[in-house]
Amino acid sequence: MSRPHPSVHLLTALLILFMALFLAHPISMTTADIGRHLKNGAALFETGSIIKTNFYSYTHPSFPALNHHWGSGALFFLVWRLAGFSGLHIFFAALALAAFLTFFFLAKKEAGAGIAGCIAIPAIFLLSERTEVRPEVFSYLFCGVFIWILTIVRERPTSSSLLALLPLIQVLWVNSHIYFFIGPSIIAAFFLDRLVASPRDRRTLAHLGGAFLASIAATLVNPFGIAGAAAPFMIFKNYGYRLAENQPVWFMEQVVRDPNFLIFKIVFAALAASFILRLAKKHGADWGYLLLALGISAMAWLQIRNLALFGLFSLPIISSNIAAVWTSKQRTRHEKKLVGTALAVIVFLLVPAFFGHIQRAVPYWREFGLGLRRGDSAAADFFKKNGLRGPLFNNYDIGGYLIFHLYPEERVFVDNRPEAYPADFFPKTYIPMQENNELWKAADVKYSFNAIFFFWRDMTPWGQQFLISRISDPEWAPVFTDESAIIFLKRNEANTPIIDRYEIPKSSFRISPSS
Repeated sequence: MSRPHPSVHLLTALLILFMALFLAHPISMTTADIGRHLKNGAALFETGSIIKTNFYSYTHPSFPALNHHWGSGALFFLVWRLAGFSGLHIFFAALALAAFLTFFFLAKKEAGAGIAGCIAIPAIFLLSERTEVRPEVFSYLFCGVFIWILTIVRERPTSSSLLALLPLIQVLWVNSHIYFFIGPSIIAAFFLDRLVASPRDRRTLAHLGGAFLASIAATLVNPFGIAGAAAPFMIFKNYGYRLAENQPVWFMEQVVRDPNFLIFKIVFAALAASFILRLAKKHGADWGYLLLALGISAMAWLQIRNLALFGLFSLPIISSNIAAVWTSKQRTRHEKKLVGTALAVIVFLLVPAFFGHIQRAVPYWREFGLGLRRGDSAAADFFKKNGLRGPLFNNYDIGGYLIFHLYPEERVFVDNRPEAYPADFFPKTYIPMQENNELWKAADVKYSFNAIFFFWRDMTPWGQQFLISRISDPEWAPVFTDESAIIFLKRNEANTPIIDRYEIPKSSFRISPSS
């Protein structure tokens, strides 16, 4: 086997660097889930039990809350305790890069570095949609490992013993992230491909079928049993809040400007064209990859949170289709040109990326950095330093931040887990009390709020209306604000000394989504 040309190594290194530049932004916990994940991990090691109710909230502390990513929280917590936020950031980036490289090398194995490199560049843009520290990075990596093992078995049926690894990985997956259902789906796709391509290869079919059944059984190896295994299919039955990341592409492109919507459409068109070209050339369909392409494409179109997953899957699938159309001789002849093209494009993109110009067009990226964003804990520090107390009213976005910084001294009104609250809590309580002052006053009487802790960049119309009302409300005094959070205190005898020291003039505020 000939050694790869140095340009191939250079291309791989530059692709890693390009993706790393998207990952290199400080962790902002204000609206992220990571604070709650770390608190979940802390609770596990302190009490020896997994959280099963919504006890972070004082509004519905006994409501069942299935913690389907408890394993991720435990691992994130351990890394954070050992290495702080910088270590956690590096750990997450390493997992994300490992997932990308797994899919890139799959594509390279299918069609060569040139084709893989050209497809990897738009895929990295799609991956930039999900660069916060999230449990889903385990799903990205496990998807790649599953496909890698199954492609080896497809090429060399004598390697079927590798399939024994899949149920073991599935056990890790079901306890790490809710996308664990993709594992058995990948096996099923490869089983059907083998059934169509080699129906007489009963031995391999039996091994694949056994791996599928064993992986299904492995989903039951979680603290919640059948309920945990069924979580991906049941979670939206109790989902009373509409999240941007769960909305379809055609809806979100009318709401926000994101270049990845166009990039996704281009890659999707390339994916569809690769299958059409393969069929037109009468090379037959790769049924395994076709089924995976249909499933992942549907997930991406229906929920923008899946654009990154689509980008990863597009790498080996498009490469495989091109490899089927071009002979190895044709690919070899064009390899140097394709590698050169990919190198030229990536070098061209790296220049503005080094200054952050490209990254600022995608979610979460504001500046270069490692670890926790400077000043990220300022609002919580102010709250604790001045001995402030609840009950708190907070908005949905900032719940995880408050859980990390203030629990167990304070519990939240709500946090960013719609499934952890009754479905009617959001449309009948949370939203109306922000829209209607009379309902707000009634809620204030019921809960005796002493402080309001709000993510003031909340773009919802009810959130903006609520802030405008509180700024002009004589019963409440704004005492702290930074680039993300605002704190109000109720005007009473206990809070007067703090209000006298910190009250912010109303003329300082201009509350709007674009602020």
